Amino acid sequence: MRCLMSKRKFDLPGIDELNKDQKAVLRLKESGQHLVIGGPGTGKSVVALLRARKFHQKDNYLFLTFNHVLNSSTKQVCGIELKSDTAQSWFYSLQFNLAPGNDFELKKMPHRTDSNGMEIQHSPNYDKVIERFDSYVNQKNSNLPANDTHFIIDEGQDLPIGFYESLQSLGFENFFIVADQNQQITEENSSRQELTDVLALENDEVVELNENYRNSSTIAKFANHFYTDKASPAPNLPDRPSLDTPTLYVYEMLNSCISMIHREAIRDTERLIGVIVATEAKRDTYTKILTKAVTNENINVSSYSNESKQNVNIDFSMGGVVVLCDKSVKGIEFDTVFIVLDDLKIINNDADAIKKRLYVMSSRAKEKLFLFRSAVMPNEVEGLLPIDENLMIRDKI
Repeated sequence: MRCLMSKRKFDLPGIDELNKDQKAVLRLKESGQHLVIGGPGTGKSVVALLRARKFHQKDNYLFLTFNHVLNSSTKQVCGIELKSDTAQSWFYSLQFNLAPGNDFELKKMPHRTDSNGMEIQHSPNYDKVIERFDSYVNQKNSNLPANDTHFIIDEGQDLPIGFYESLQSLGFENFFIVADQNQQITEENSSRQELTDVLALENDEVVELNENYRNSSTIAKFANHFYTDKASPAPNLPDRPSLDTPTLYVYEMLNSCISMIHREAIRDTERLIGVIVATEAKRDTYTKILTKAVTNENINVSSYSNESKQNVNIDFSMGGVVVLCDKSVKGIEFDTVFIVLDDLKIINNDADAIKKRLYVMSSRAKEKLFLFRSAVMPNEVEGLLPIDENLMIRDKI
């Protein structure tokens, strides 16, 4: 049987569809520094995109995202030719272009070093960057960008405070940041208080979004089991009952998992299914086996590897199956999510770090959530899962 993949519908809401807190965000002044805090599904990305539309005709804004997958997804759903980039890619280009002449050492990003004096890749030494930026300002470097740019930053908690301080050293003043401290998944990040301080805001100037418009009630309750950080408010539980309680399946054979994902894909071809894994090796395995399993059907299986850089070949407007590592799913939502717990490990006894990753992964699901665990591989993460059967059912396949 061949299935015809269906187009999914996504439109940004109109003003009359926003709640009072979201409307308050849209009334914020165009200039200045703003921080919006909210949990998964509260509309942080929505209000950020609606703000981008305000500046679109003026072309004096830049929408920055945490990773390439979120950047691609955002561009596909925003309804405008969004002027956007990933924060780190743009920052590296900025530093490179500001360095005068052809001095390689100046154009090269200064990185932090480990205890052995080795550079830590993708980890800028922001103190040294700020020193350079300050010198460029003092020298009135001809490459300095206009500092009236309005930065709109999604998932702002996953950027270190030095990132913001570096931009401020160049004279940039207009920041609109949406963030959730409970969704921090990077080692270098910013807390809510750090963001409040760097933006020179009073605590009562921070806007909180509390209504969850994404998850069913059962999925929201499951996700909230992993809520660890009181600095960002947990969203109110949505009033969207569902008969589909999140379920953990312990499997003997991988093909059992593949068959279940396959059945979900052909059940409704308009739905987008996310398969979330912990490692590149698992991502590659699931992508290859799922692609082979649907060879005779018109079901799209897509994925993204960090090696692909900006080349994200995922169409979020169509139904199908998307296989991603968990650090690539920030800000993305799926109708159905399968979380593969294998290879997910607690590092340095930091259970809260894994809980935050589970919080992010599970809250991607709108309607259905399943988890897989191998029956033959030890798994230290299962002990963090809820034992209340109202939150999660355990079964075998």
